[in-house]
Amino acid sequence: MATVRTHDRQLLVIGAVCVAAGIYFMLVGFGLAPEPSKINGPQWLATCVGLVFFAGGVMVLVRGWLNVPDSQDLPDDAPRALIAVQWLAVVACCAGLASAGTWVAFGEGTRHFIMPLPIWGSLAEYIGRAAFGFGAIISWIITAAFAHRGARQVFGKKQSAPAHASGSERS
Repeated sequence: MATVRTHDRQLLVIGAVCVAAGIYFMLVGFGLAPEPSKINGPQWLATCVGLVFFAGGVMVLVRGWLNVPDSQDLPDDAPRALIAVQWLAVVACCAGLASAGTWVAFGEGTRHFIMPLPIWGSLAEYIGRAAFGFGAIISWIITAAFAHRGARQVFGKKQSAPAHASGSERS
């Protein structure tokens, strides 16, 4: 008898709202929707924001569909397609955040950072860019780690049950 899986409607609604927001910001980034306000950076930055919202919403939708709380991993019996979608969403979300941080650190133009120390002007910009650069490097490493782990999860061999001891084992 097949088990009937219940869905978490609250997570499904939250995920759908985040996906819709992500689609809107991606459309803004592609110049197909009006900007909500002035974008303080290149237009593609809105696409990164949209990607983060969209991917985050997809992750919430998967958890809502499978009725899995945040504190748990996806169940072993979860469909492989949903595991792949979850993995792609995690990697996309990390890449969107890393891209935005990379632009702040290495993109052209001036940046204005406010610091709790009496540091201003170009020194504050250098310190702020260095901090964002360090964060961007860490973000890209995390993105690569999630991509690697997810690829092994999705494309790796399924763990099979251990074979029973038999007389054919070598000593």
